[in-house]
Amino acid sequence: MPHPNEQVIRRAYAAINRGDLAAFSAQFTEDAIWHGSEAQIIGAEAIADLVAKLREASGGTLRIELHDVLANDDHAVALQMTRAERNGRSLVDRVVYVFHLRDDKIAEAWFNGDPRVQDDFWG
Repeated sequence: MPHPNEQVIRRAYAAINRGDLAAFSAQFTEDAIWHGSEAQIIGAEAIADLVAKLREASGGTLRIELHDVLANDDHAVALQMTRAERNGRSLVDRVVYVFHLRDDKIAEAWFNGDPRVQDDFWG
């Protein structure tokens, strides 16, 4: 049986890929913090808004391929491949996310990848 925190992360990723931002947002605490390459986004709704903007910018092609999730009682690590298409360009980026969970929800998330790849594509 997967660890409960692994299940939270898997539900969040599944929600992104099916475009269910309400279900995605529900996996976060109201005061969650998303640490991006240059800025922090605070709040479950604001984090879901960011994903909505990325999905829109990619014409709905944003896909997060979850390779694996490692989890314990406080943290989870997600190994993923981010894919998207935009303006005739393709994004393929291997990313590691580190999550801190509290009360069966994501309280903080840290992006660990090459921010230049993402910035060049989305910028």
